[in-house]
Amino acid sequence: MITRPRKHPRSNSSPDGEDRAPKRPAYSEPTVALPNGIQHDYADYTVAIMCALDFEMSAVRWMLDRQHHPLAEKEGDRNLYVLGELSGHNVVIACLPGTQGKSAAAHVAADLERTFPRVQYRLLVGIGGGVPSDKHDIRLGDVVVSMPDGQYGGVVQYDLGKDTEDGFNLKGSLHPPPRMLTNAVGLMKSDHYAKQNRIPEFISEMTRREPNLLSFYQRPSADSDILFRSGSQQTLDQDTCAQSNQSETVLRNSRLSSGPKIYYGLIASGDRVLKSAHKRDSIRDKIGDILCFEMEACGLVTELPYMVIRGISDYADSHKNDQWQPYAAAVAAGCAKELLSYLHVHTTPATLSLDSEEDVTASRRSISGAVKFTEEQRQKLFESLDFDQFNARQKTIKLAHKKTCRWLLGREEYRNWFDVTKREDHHGFLWIKGKPGTGKSTIMNFAHIEAKRKMKDKIVISFFFNARGTDLEKSTIGMYQSLLLQLLQNFSGLQEVLLGCLETLGMNISTSVEHLRFTIDSLKYLFREAVHSLDHHSLVCFIDALDECSEEEVRDMISFFQEVNECGDNVGESLHFQVCFSSRHYPHISIDRGLSLILEGQEGHNQDIANYIIDKLKIGKSKAAQDIRDLLQEKASGVFMWVVLVVDILNKEYDRGRIMGLRNKLRDIPSDLHELFRDIISRDSNGGDKDVLLLCIQWVLFARQPLTPEQFYFAMHSGIAPESLCEWDAEEITQDVIKRFILDSSKGLAETTRSKNPTVQFIHESVVDFLLKKNGFAEIWGDIGTSFRGLSHERLKSCCVNYMNIDLSAYIQPDTEIPEASSKEAKTLRESVIRAFPLMEYATYNVLYHSDCAEEMGITQGEFLQNFHMSRWVVLDNREFIHK
Repeated sequence: MITRPRKHPRSNSSPDGEDRAPKRPAYSEPTVALPNGIQHDYADYTVAIMCALDFEMSAVRWMLDRQHHPLAEKEGDRNLYVLGELSGHNVVIACLPGTQGKSAAAHVAADLERTFPRVQYRLLVGIGGGVPSDKHDIRLGDVVVSMPDGQYGGVVQYDLGKDTEDGFNLKGSLHPPPRMLTNAVGLMKSDHYAKQNRIPEFISEMTRREPNLLSFYQRPSADSDILFRSGSQQTLDQDTCAQSNQSETVLRNSRLSSGPKIYYGLIASGDRVLKSAHKRDSIRDKIGDILCFEMEACGLVTELPYMVIRGISDYADSHKNDQWQPYAAAVAAGCAKELLSYLHVHTTPATLSLDSEEDVTASRRSISGAVKFTEEQRQKLFESLDFDQFNARQKTIKLAHKKTCRWLLGREEYRNWFDVTKREDHHGFLWIKGKPGTGKSTIMNFAHIEAKRKMKDKIVISFFFNARGTDLEKSTIGMYQSLLLQLLQNFSGLQEVLLGCLETLGMNISTSVEHLRFTIDSLKYLFREAVHSLDHHSLVCFIDALDECSEEEVRDMISFFQEVNECGDNVGESLHFQVCFSSRHYPHISIDRGLSLILEGQEGHNQDIANYIIDKLKIGKSKAAQDIRDLLQEKASGVFMWVVLVVDILNKEYDRGRIMGLRNKLRDIPSDLHELFRDIISRDSNGGDKDVLLLCIQWVLFARQPLTPEQFYFAMHSGIAPESLCEWDAEEITQDVIKRFILDSSKGLAETTRSKNPTVQFIHESVVDFLLKKNGFAEIWGDIGTSFRGLSHERLKSCCVNYMNIDLSAYIQPDTEIPEASSKEAKTLRESVIRAFPLMEYATYNVLYHSDCAEEMGITQGEFLQNFHMSRWVVLDNREFIHK
């Protein structure tokens, strides 16, 4: 749905139209089809986003993860809305009707609140005029987020007050943002101390989906970001100040990164267009530490708690022009998207509506009977199913390379799986199988994304097992919890069903979430009841990497899914439960009347590999180069992971000028994936490099839980250079430095996962297979021999001891009194130590764990325990980490 067209750009632009509006891109309606047959209800939307200008609204709209059908107009509501999903939340986007200022914003907000009764979070997103100062190096394209500061709640109405002998006194008060939003901002700020914000990523994703937007929302040249001195006046009759007197400009240091910075603090709002640096600075001096000026917030925040997000498009001075407005709108939208990702999705579950209001009422009555559970109980239901990293594996899978995987959609097996008339032939099951490294997870991820995009009349959920993850990531208990959580997020009527089931099971949902433990049988019962309560709605599940879960659990899960389907068939044809599995060929598990698709030998899969080679192998276009491509395709034998690794090797050879030897190099590379791993590990490894690689593998294989990138960096240095250990300087040891270190120390066999809480893991489970199951570890490092597990834990124990010996006197004094565990002082102390010493928590918790493991493997620990600095360990454990 598109809002009414607007006439004037804003961020302190003149109402008389002296500034020309940015040229709009020639974009079309969304390429992602709107839902067909499924609508949401007004009560399903819990996030409201307000924009003043069409290109501000457009930036938010095109960042939606999914757009929803428009709803029927409500009597008396003159607004037009864009509805959709953003970072998992159902959002409603409203745009002002061709006018600007607080009055227009207040009228639009009032109608929105009447129409959408369950809105919990409100954002005002768009552009504003920045207030640079000695304290805040604000640049064009940066973002300002309103946050409470001193006596103000985040937004200050600067034109409502009076001058007195004691100074300027403001009148009235404005609402601060809700606590949940300010908490989310705090968490986001914390993440950004260690890593870059995701705004450039979201803009890139938006323009990749809609290429026509690129020229409109792209970042202008940094040369056009000119800050003039406060006394400088615009004298030229043109839109840009690029030719103004350069002696009037403020010289600023170049930034290391061109990406936007986010500032948090006060935003000044009023009905006046501000285009004077002198007035800008004067108002700042009167009121306080203002970061930004704008024109709509005071019309909203007087009545409702909005958080304001402004992209900086000018400096609120006479030199402003509209060049930066589109990009500023895009960065504000990107910041809003990132902020919403820090609000748990399960606090705002999406509701799948039926075809009519009568159907909704009837269906919910049949499902749950009378509503008798509180909002707190519903919240605890979501929290009890949720767990960290529940979708970490799927997020780590790289998106399918362009022109690949689409062949699956046309395969007869895949089409028949969706054909309800052929259900008797397959009972709703499809199994995709392939050798290790063939790209099964990439294909499953592609199929899942396509199904969610196109099949709006179905509920589409997924789980990707992860053998390198936590226990819940590699077990069917975690799978059932994840699937149930996704069902609740898609169909809110199931809340009553599952809460009733928990009562039947005698599980008290009123107890704390930590004490509510699910068994495999209780989860299977909940899942069966949930599926059978979906009435006539179709449920499609994608379950990837069954071989990364225990065979016993997988066999039980498949048997259970068959039972669920059989029960549905006995009840009637209204239940359509479909499951697509993927796994290796071994272990072989039979399934009654299911379809099977083998990747090896598939013409489409082989063409995918050919397309990847053509696009990624940069060795020229000669006949010799084509011969190498043909040989590479032949040797691949359908194993995509092998191709990815070998293409990288050949590109490096070509870049080094070794063109003539490429064919011989390719012939020498083993065609077996495991032998290729052996070749990569053994190649060009001198003593020092080989030891670094060994320690890297030991940490990734035998750490008690996957390490964060920062933990991994210092864990490695605890073993290879303990004398260099010190407090982490994030400006020197940046995320880019850490990323390059992981790549180099692992020879490309490890990577940082792309999950909410990134960890360091091997690029593929087949690396673990080679090292452990194929005995590659013992063969390459023969001096370790059969005791490699015990010796590895012994070495990791030593790394922990080395890190625990770092000088912490700047943070902890041995003779000082220990603060109360629940006190603010204890929490602050712990957080400061963990921030400065990323591995300290892991080392303190697990030094004795690695010692125990080494002891179990026959490596005596008597001398270590005798010399262990127990008193220091107690201080660290008690003061910093035991009270998380």
